[in-house]
Amino acid sequence: MTSRSPIRQGDALENGGEVTTASSGMTFMGRLLACRGDEALCALHGKTTIAEGAASFPGKTGQPVAMHRHLCACGCRLISSLLNVSIA
Repeated sequence: MTSRSPIRQGDALENGGEVTTASSGMTFMGRLLACRGDEALCALHGKTTIAEGAASFPGKTGQPVAMHRHLCACGCRLISSLLNVSIA
């Protein structure tokens, strides 16, 4: 199993834009964690959703929490603002 940095509301997408919703019901370092199915605004493709999440780390809603380099539905990758933090 690989450890990755979690994605939180407000984190970036690789080509610009940001995660706009976070439905995990959990905060990490002061911001809500984002899950598969949450929304993002991509600078290249417009409104999109987070397509991946860590199955080993579900949020309170049961949806897996998104991690650094996971994909959005538009094909762009998520960039964590917490690259110095890893969770399983």
